[in-house]
Amino acid sequence: MPHHEIYEVLYTEPAARDRDRLDPVRRASFDKAVELLARDPYTELSRPIGLGEHDREIRLTSQIVAEYMVSRGRLLLVVLRIFDDADVLLPEG
Repeated sequence: MPHHEIYEVLYTEPAARDRDRLDPVRRASFDKAVELLARDPYTELSRPIGLGEHDREIRLTSQIVAEYMVSRGRLLLVVLRIFDDADVLLPEG
């Protein structure tokens, strides 16, 4: 169910550090995805983790997964998992 308000986006310190380490191209994609998520943090592409609906996980881009919490008009990005194709043992294709 889409929400009409835009949620305030906050970051834990580790998530902010990971965000700040992204190269400019990946950062632009990440920022765009977070902007979309702030408009609908309960998008059908996200899934709850743990108990309840407020702790969630979503794949923001093909290489970034985020765990986040939703509460009282705020969206807190808790953990970012960033994947880099350069460190794949067996590339596809």
